[in-house]
Amino acid sequence: MSLALGINEQTIKSRRELLSKYLKNNNTGCLTEREEVYFKHIFQKYYTPDVEYEKFDIKFITSVSIVKDSYCRNCFSICVNNIWYPTSIVRLSGSNRTEKANLIRALRYAIEEQINNFRRSNTLNPTELCPIIHDKLGLDAQVDHHKPFHILADEWLKKNTNVSYLYNIEKFNYVLQEPHLENWLKFHLENAILRWVSKEGNKIAHKLYSK
Repeated sequence: MSLALGINEQTIKSRRELLSKYLKNNNTGCLTEREEVYFKHIFQKYYTPDVEYEKFDIKFITSVSIVKDSYCRNCFSICVNNIWYPTSIVRLSGSNRTEKANLIRALRYAIEEQINNFRRSNTLNPTELCPIIHDKLGLDAQVDHHKPFHILADEWLKKNTNVSYLYNIEKFNYVLQEPHLENWLKFHLENAILRWVSKEGNKIAHKLYSK
């Protein structure tokens, strides 16, 4: 399939589905010259950045690649003035996040180091069985929260109101501010149970969760 199909898609949902399918069906690396042109059309037409600073003129985009994000999923990244910027398909499809969604993004970003520590301390054995679908984990296994992340986040937010966070241009993400950052990190460390699950198992794990 080609990104050309996304240029004239009529809805945010259909553009997002097409972009997601494109990422799943293509390997990491630079886009071809033709696909890069199609990408720039989509970027120019629909992209809604977190900050106006990132609404680049397409003439300054020198390269477009598919890379792995921190969750080992394919995502788009654009090069502007020799700096690579991750480009979410949510924003690329023209969608604006709610304040709640941005806050959840800040909460997720804050715990990335804890997730990475789990990976380092619990080496993946791809032949072990996934606790969800009871098939081999595989090399593309993912780190999952036994108690779903959104439940942990809601529990914390019920006790912590007026949480402050800012968009950090250098980190390309929303970042919690103190004292909330330290509080959230402590809560997550004490309450989150992390585990390896297969890629397919991760798709249904939270649907099967019961308190």
